[in-house]
Amino acid sequence: MYVNSIRLRELRLARQWSQDQLATLCGLNLRTIQRLESGAKISNESLRALAAVLEVPAESLLTGEPSPGQSALKAMREGVLSGLEFAGTTPRADFWWFALGVVMMLVFVKLLGVVLGPLPLQLASLVVLLYLLTYQTKKAEPANATTS
Repeated sequence: MYVNSIRLRELRLARQWSQDQLATLCGLNLRTIQRLESGAKISNESLRALAAVLEVPAESLLTGEPSPGQSALKAMREGVLSGLEFAGTTPRADFWWFALGVVMMLVFVKLLGVVLGPLPLQLASLVVLLYLLTYQTKKAEPANATTS
């Protein structure tokens, strides 16, 4: 079972708790909370503890099972949305889905540029560059630091 890291982080931040506070309330290790917010597997015991403290159904903390033909698209969408948050750190897998989404967008714009000229490609390249720069700046946080 994998935890929905985005939902877990949103629930924690909605209560204005740090990762350390959530760990203490759940009786879990701080490192466990950090791993779960990065999209790691979750044990049944940890899932029940988090659900009880956050007062939500345990199933709502899990990632949904994607259909076979849509899993890559769903992962790409989540990676792009996570990349556009500009806050905190992002799991490595989300970064690669974000990068794939960027490449696919640039290919589409390149094909559009064949019909409309070079301006769409130039504008899209500038936007992508700005997003990638912003995305990389949020990766500067050390892995063992707590996020409030």
